[in-house]
Amino acid sequence: MPEMNLDHLGDALDYWKGSIINVIAGRGLRVVPMLTDRTRWTEEHFEAYARLLHRNPDNVLRKSNEDIFSSETRHSYFCNLGRHDLFLDPDTGIATDKKAKKEHISLSDIVALLRDSRSRMLLIYQHASRDKDGLRKKLELLRSTYGLKECCMFAYDSGAVSMVVISQNRERTDKALARLKSWLGPASSRIVE
Repeated sequence: MPEMNLDHLGDALDYWKGSIINVIAGRGLRVVPMLTDRTRWTEEHFEAYARLLHRNPDNVLRKSNEDIFSSETRHSYFCNLGRHDLFLDPDTGIATDKKAKKEHISLSDIVALLRDSRSRMLLIYQHASRDKDGLRKKLELLRSTYGLKECCMFAYDSGAVSMVVISQNRERTDKALARLKSWLGPASSRIVE
């Protein structure tokens, strides 16, 4: 499975991510692409990525050319992000700390990002599981993780991919959930709570 890299810029999933972000999150949301090939990305690439996600280019985190996302750089990659809501864009999605590789965001990463701001809402891209009930199990894993047990969360399962939404602020997740349900209408059965 390829990582978040330039070869996937502009695929149908970028457009899907942007549509969901636009429904759920406010304009202040910041995008954190978990780039594994940062040296290949130019300003034009970041601008195209921002457009596909319905974001202003200034809202896409740009690390220096030396900063790529890897298991060794996790901690520094997520430092100094302010208190903004964040869209985290790993290649595959969420994994336990022991299984997390460069294509995943780890449970510890999520805990740390929510600890930085109690009102922060995270939107996390997640590939579908081969397991029929994989997304529900992923939410159960999150809910059983120390530091996330008090969080409110839900996910939108579109079939091949999902968007997980998590925050310590119930009011914020309730509003996000209501917006998504309204937007999906009769298709809101795809939401996993």
